[in-house]
Amino acid sequence: MPIRISPQATVLPANTLRFYIHFPRPGEAHFDRDQLWLQNEEGQMVRDPFLVLSQELWSPDGRRLTVLMEPGRIKRGLGADPSHDPALVVGRTYSLVITALGQTARHTFCVSDPVRDAINETYWRLVSPTVGSLDPAVVHFDRVMDAALCEDEIGVQTPSGEVVQTRVSLAPDGTGAQLIPSHRWRAGKHRLVVSERLEDVCGNRLGEALDHDLSARARPRAGMINFTPRGANTPSPSQAVS
Repeated sequence: MPIRISPQATVLPANTLRFYIHFPRPGEAHFDRDQLWLQNEEGQMVRDPFLVLSQELWSPDGRRLTVLMEPGRIKRGLGADPSHDPALVVGRTYSLVITALGQTARHTFCVSDPVRDAINETYWRLVSPTVGSLDPAVVHFDRVMDAALCEDEIGVQTPSGEVVQTRVSLAPDGTGAQLIPSHRWRAGKHRLVVSERLEDVCGNRLGEALDHDLSARARPRAGMINFTPRGANTPSPSQAVS
């Protein structure tokens, strides 16, 4: 299996906060920071784009490395030092490249305007599954979301608070997710529940943007979307439109 980089979106905001490097086997013993770099479309290396930590951020199984961009090059108002110039410039193209385990992985993306507003789940679109099926509930986001946090911080409950066992599968570009049930959907109301820890790729949360005015006293919050699995003969939203 090859090394994989996420998010895999081909367009990312200029204030993207983190990337994940997925290894086919535990990679900590085989990784060196010098093996990871960011380069622009001209092949030039971007100087010091990443946050340097005393200890790398590995998942418990040693197969996923979290790479943080230098916050001083994302958040505004942290000084006029050249080291605080944006690492990702709007309109330019970059490649994140890693060499490890005898492989070289590369992800190339264009840079769009920064996303500096808090997540608002009312901007999402949810496609309900069919009663009695194992079809996923599908959520379409209004932005690129953090893959690892989507897996951990989104779930489904019944109105009584009973947890519906689901597995979250994020689309490669990070703008959609499938909630795949372990049992067939029951009739009646359900709710998609979102933890206050959920973030997009820029570190924004529900109710709180990462790059916010401290005087606004914004705080992260949980979110919820109500939905009802459709009857077997009920057309899907796409069919209903036509």
